[in-house]
Parts: sequence; structure tokens; C-alpha cells
Amino acid sequence: MNEFEPLIGTWHGEGETPDEPRIKISEEAKIERLGEFVVFRTTGEPAELPDSIAIIGGAPAGEPQPMRYFDSRGVKRMFMMALADSTWTIWRAPDEDWNGPDGPGFNQRFIGEISADGQTIEGRWERGMGAAGDQWEVDFPLTYVRK
Repeated sequence: MNEFEPLIGTWHGEGETPDEPRIKISEEAKIERLGEFVVFRTTGEPAELPDSIAIIGGAPAGEPQPMRYFDSRGVKRMFMMALADSTWTIWRAPDEDWNGPDGPGFNQRFIGEISADGQTIEGRWERGMGAAGDQWEVDFPLTYVRK
């Protein structure tokens, strides 16, 4: 789990939805170790943006790690997470059936680039469109700055 060391810390994230009416997003994120696991917590504004917690880990070192996500709406999702060089990726776990109505077929992913000095992450959440969910479009950009 040492591969996630560049993410450990407290971050402020900002973004904006591309669809009208545009909604500004502001969140505080804390990423910390819990033994062999990593915990990722967020609280945000506006009120429509859910607070969340994710527990990451459980796979052998060097492999993408399961990310079990829960939020204040009662949503739970299974993602996978990896950090390779400066690219942080999160994607919906294939064939997962853990989510109810937004389960298989509801594709999401996050791609973030960590700056050379480790102080910012320029990222975006994307959603899979089309019948197969493999036509990606930006859901919203999200920039994190280390606090």
C-alpha cells in the first residue's frame, strides 16, 4: 500500500459541473492510513454533494486495490484504485453487483495527475455513456490542493 503514499494527507478540492445549471463543487478530503488499509473521507458543498468514506486495500501489493465506497445518501459502490507514477485512477469494479440500481452498467472513473511537487492533483470524474457504457464523457473536473 506504499504506492498511495503521495495521496496521504488533507486536500481541498474544487470543481464545477459542465451541465446547466452549473454547480460549483467544494470539498475537503482526508486520505490516511489505517494499518494495511487507506481511508479516504470527503465532506463537501453544496448540500447535494454527499459526504463519503472509502476503505481501500485488501489485494496483494502492487495490484489495483479494491475501494469500498459509502456516502451520506446511502449509496455504496465498489471501485478499484491504482496509482502509477503520477497518475491516480479510480474505476468501477468490473461485474460488481454491490450497488443496486446504479450497479453494473453504470460506469464511472476518476483520472487525476499529481503535480511534480505533490501539492496539486488535476483530475476529472467521467461517466460511461452509450449502450456498453464505454463512451466516456467528463462528469465534472476536480482539482485538489494539498492543505
